[in-house]
Amino acid sequence: MKWSELIKIAEAHGYKFVGHGKKHDRYRNPETGDTIMVERHGSQEIRKGLYLSLKKRIGF
Repeated sequence: MKWSELIKIAEAHGYKFVGHGKKHDRYRNPETGDTIMVERHGSQEIRKGLYLSLKKRIGF
């Protein structure tokens, strides 16, 4: 899965863009208060371990 696809899924699950970091973007879910950091590499594939961790936190 690519980073750009993950961002679309996160936004569909209620996460909103909060701000830019140095190399990451912050997304926050206002309902749960959970914040995730997403790398700014839209067309690159997500590493498997990181993908599984983010998948669990986002809930898809």
